[in-house]
Amino acid sequence: MELKNKLKELRTARNMTQEAVAEQLGVSSQTVSKWERGLLSPDISLLPKIALLFKCSIDSLFDMELSWGPEHRREFEAQIHALHAQKDWEGVYRAWVREIELNPDCYVNYPDVMLHVLRKKLFGKEYIEKMISLADHAEKYCTNDDIRNEIFRIMLQLCSESKDPTIKEKGKYYYKKLPSLRHSREVYAKFVMDREEYHAQILQNIIYEIDRAECGVRQLITPDMPLEEKLFYYQKAAALYEVVLDSKYAGLYDTQLLSDYANIASIYVQLGNVEVAKKYINCIFEVLEKHMVEAERKNKSKLLYATTMPNSTSAEELCKNLLQNMLNSAELAQFQEKISKMLERYTEYFSHNE
Repeated sequence: MELKNKLKELRTARNMTQEAVAEQLGVSSQTVSKWERGLLSPDISLLPKIALLFKCSIDSLFDMELSWGPEHRREFEAQIHALHAQKDWEGVYRAWVREIELNPDCYVNYPDVMLHVLRKKLFGKEYIEKMISLADHAEKYCTNDDIRNEIFRIMLQLCSESKDPTIKEKGKYYYKKLPSLRHSREVYAKFVMDREEYHAQILQNIIYEIDRAECGVRQLITPDMPLEEKLFYYQKAAALYEVVLDSKYAGLYDTQLLSDYANIASIYVQLGNVEVAKKYINCIFEVLEKHMVEAERKNKSKLLYATTMPNSTSAEELCKNLLQNMLNSAELAQFQEKISKMLERYTEYFSHNE
């Protein structure tokens, strides 16, 4: 296909007018019109911009992709190897940038040049801004999540090295774009946060992960599961919270631990072991006692951070609901008097302190 036809095809495929293309490339609409009629050819310096605009390689503009395949790649890798041997880090950088400008849709190359800039500490504004422009382009057009997230991961580290506040802020942007689980975003928080903020984030991450793990363990429990197996999972779920809360006040996060304790007590009753069930009921009461002593409320676990996170329902309301549910439980009927007294005390205390 002739270049004139290729340019028109690419433009119309993206629903762009000749005026829009001209504005993006810094030329007149009459110039674009002449390109598409074959009266004029684009200046060679504009080819990389045209390729970037249409998300294609320069070769594809001339239908040369098939002739510029494995052989070109071998030649390019040999060039990079030679530049490395000479420790010509600027030359490596320029070679990678040229390669990407010639093949802007080959996104697998982007992390390589970004890693080179990071590892060789090419932290000048020119280098970082160029990497930001590549990252922004990949964010818009790269459809491979793994490549795009690898770019975000490198860029947040790279931007954190800049002394320019605007560039540092861009690093935070890439951090927030990175998925938290699959790509371990939390590992990279230190690159975009100050020491105090990072410490707080780590503490918050701990309780979030514990909360997620505890919920996951409980999801393994099914109604038709043998009581012994249910007991095993509830005890494992409770153990996760016991470690991080360290028998200290936990506010909102106490409620799930107490729910696990109530389920464990109920199962022990069904298994005929009332004495052990009684111990778990007492554990619930001991935790609720901490809620009604101001000094205990201030004594929080060092690993607990998010007890004061906004929530539509307060810890006290959740605990009162738990006690009410325990009162309605047939398995815990023999403990109803003690549960009722605790509910009365608990409700009265917080009604006086509102």
